[in-house]
Amino acid sequence: MEAITSQATGNNYQGNGAVQATSTQASVDRAALLAELEATRAAFHALLSSISNERWKEKSPTTDWTVGELMVHITWALEQLPDEIASARRGKGMFNLPFPKRIVETGSYWLGRWFARHETQSSVGRRYDAAMDAIVRILPDVSDADWSLGANFYGEGHHTIADLFHTPAEHFADHTAGM
Repeated sequence: MEAITSQATGNNYQGNGAVQATSTQASVDRAALLAELEATRAAFHALLSSISNERWKEKSPTTDWTVGELMVHITWALEQLPDEIASARRGKGMFNLPFPKRIVETGSYWLGRWFARHETQSSVGRRYDAAMDAIVRILPDVSDADWSLGANFYGEGHHTIADLFHTPAEHFADHTAGM
């Protein structure tokens, strides 16, 4: 999987959580962020269209999920982003469960399998586009003062609204490295 480079920050999202930061830009370039989101959408669809029906049901190389379950997980996470951004504006985080990480990961695994049970490449592609369209619609509404607002997310610490807008590229790269 090729790295996705954020035109907004200059960061390279290389998968497995590796982010190579190359700048600490204080303001956000909306056009560059939009380009990053659209590049992620294009990479998602390129991967989705390359997956055969047989491969859809096989174990992914990066998780215990099947390839199909993984693609549903990536889509589901994208669908949560508008609520995450609204929550960050209020200083409230999401997905900070008070359980040990292994329990959270086990629960996430089984929920991912449940969510994916009736999905197809076509339905996942439509859901992904609807979710990305919702995020693109939110982008112009974020005021310059809001980019630094944030809260704790994913049990991983503080994320600003600017950070959250970069999670689609990060999450996609993290889960699809090696596919």
